[in-house]
Amino acid sequence: MKSYIWLQTADGSIQQVEQEVAMFCPLICHEVMQKSMGSSKKHAISLPQRVNPAMLSLILEYCQFHQVLGHSNKECKSFDEKFIRMDTKRLCELTSAADSLQLKPLVDLTSCALARIIEGKTPEEIREIFHLPDDLTEVAVTSGASLSVSCVNSICLFIYF
Repeated sequence: MKSYIWLQTADGSIQQVEQEVAMFCPLICHEVMQKSMGSSKKHAISLPQRVNPAMLSLILEYCQFHQVLGHSNKECKSFDEKFIRMDTKRLCELTSAADSLQLKPLVDLTSCALARIIEGKTPEEIREIFHLPDDLTEVAVTSGASLSVSCVNSICLFIYF
């Protein structure tokens, strides 16, 4: 028989989810194991602000697949490639939500996808992709500097908030 836990997203909505799937997220696992939260609707685990119902649904889909043992590397790679096919704004939101749940494998997957999107792009192209304001100094513009892959999380946080 499956056991379930209750999760509350930032907008106040409460969902009942399979405990085995949700426990794939370290933050949720900690709340259940250390604080005995999630056992009822009244004691639902309050998720971080960045985890809205749409992002929770995606995260649970990812966890549902990856918590099952026995998938081949080819199956995992195929799932991951299909899973990250989404627009950049949603990919940034997912990276941020996964990070707030301490779900490192998903953060790594989405960050790599974002890094591939900006790889080799000029600052102007990156600003266009992420709809960022032009705030470079004149020195940076004339030097033709490119943004590095390490900027991905900063870009995601800027877009998300």
